[in-house]
Amino acid sequence: MTREAGTIRERIYKALVSHYTAQQEDALVKIDALLRGDVVPGHVTLTEDIDKLLGKVADAAEKMATLKRYYGMH
Repeated sequence: MTREAGTIRERIYKALVSHYTAQQEDALVKIDALLRGDVVPGHVTLTEDIDKLLGKVADAAEKMATLKRYYGMH
């Protein structure tokens, strides 16, 4: 198995972007499931759960934007 070419900085940057993208996608999939009703009946904290998940999406997006702003690969 060959390691991806690039400097350590480039590899760390790509890993972080992948991590933040995955966090966002995970939270969005869960929100979609909650909004479609693919949850346990009687789920009473729906809005709280969606609010927390949106916070995760926003947090990951903010981290990715900060990473790109200060350490983006040109």
